[in-house]
Amino acid sequence: MRSSAATADGTLSAGTRSRLPLGRITRIALALAILVTAAAIYGPELIYTSSSDAVINARVVNVAAPIGGRIVQAPPAEGTIVETGTPLLAINNPLVDRSRLVELEARRTRSEAELAAQKHLIEELTNQIGSLDKQMKDYLTAKVTRLTLAQQEAEADAAAAEASAADAEHNYERKNAMQASTTVSLADIDHAREAARRTKAIAERTRFTAQRVGAELDAAKLGVLVAADRNDVPYSQQRMDEFRARKAEAEVQVVTLGARLAELDQQIAAEQARDTHLTQSDLRAPAGGVVWRPLVAQGSTVAQDSPLLTLIDCSNLYATAAFNGRDFDNLHPGRTATVHVLGTDQDYKATIVDTRAVGGTDAQERFAAPLPKLSDRQILAVLRIAQPETLAQQKYCGVGRRVEVRFSDKAVAAPNPTRP
Repeated sequence: MRSSAATADGTLSAGTRSRLPLGRITRIALALAILVTAAAIYGPELIYTSSSDAVINARVVNVAAPIGGRIVQAPPAEGTIVETGTPLLAINNPLVDRSRLVELEARRTRSEAELAAQKHLIEELTNQIGSLDKQMKDYLTAKVTRLTLAQQEAEADAAAAEASAADAEHNYERKNAMQASTTVSLADIDHAREAARRTKAIAERTRFTAQRVGAELDAAKLGVLVAADRNDVPYSQQRMDEFRARKAEAEVQVVTLGARLAELDQQIAAEQARDTHLTQSDLRAPAGGVVWRPLVAQGSTVAQDSPLLTLIDCSNLYATAAFNGRDFDNLHPGRTATVHVLGTDQDYKATIVDTRAVGGTDAQERFAAPLPKLSDRQILAVLRIAQPETLAQQKYCGVGRRVEVRFSDKAVAAPNPTRP
């Protein structure tokens, strides 16, 4: 009996020693869970580089008022998808100063009136010159006719004077031959000699007169009127010369006024364009995207350069991601990565365009979604997503959605810019 009890106690003790305590099992399970969690968290970093915090992002475009005035067409509602060139809103400003345009138009009206007056003057002068030219031609014709008759008369007078001179000379010679006789006195001979000389001089003068009239006739046929001691220009010719001078001046004025009108037309066109620009402005979307923040409503009064609305530029989408600072040398521009949208099976290829060791961003490249907050040991990478058309169709182009950026290879050396 005592032996059987001892055997049973030994068997029970052996079975108790073969089982592990519950506390030890719990500790072993907790250690295995920690190892699995550590492997899940830090294991991928041993295989590839991945982001710790990343979102889909896009740059924003601020649309400002080019002119001051009143909103006459309200902007699209928030979330509206717009294409490049889509009308956004319209501004009307009826209080534009048009004094410069009014002045230019008044100057143009005066110049047009002056040009019309000068053209009318040229037409009148042309008619007067034509009329005077006809009178001048008629006058020259009458002058030539009169001088022709005067030449014929002078030639007849010269012929008569020559005949009288010849007769007087013959009479003197005859009386001089009869000087020996007592029938002719010396007084008669002297008288006959003087008559011969006088008639000869008269004949010579009439011959010169005929030559002078002939010269005047030849000049008149050439259009030159010669008087005794001057150029005998008739009054019609003087008036013609005066009208031609005035016509030449008027033609110069026409050219000058024409150039002035052309210049005024250019200035008026530029001023009208300026007034139109300042009076009415129709704003269109500078890029395709989504209306993010409309800041005005229809009927609002805005000042020049005041913000009107903000667009999310969906033409280029980015992933802004935080990485461990020790990966800075490997995250160089141009390196490709895979962007995985968390909670979906969507993956996109992307390329690094910028890396920063600080969390700030330039004011000139504002992003719609907040950038990841970086610790002292983290860096920021900006990656451009390739072919973002699918994302662009989502609400707000998917901006703000959390993603994971992953590089397939652990370390890729940055390109050496000095290496050929």
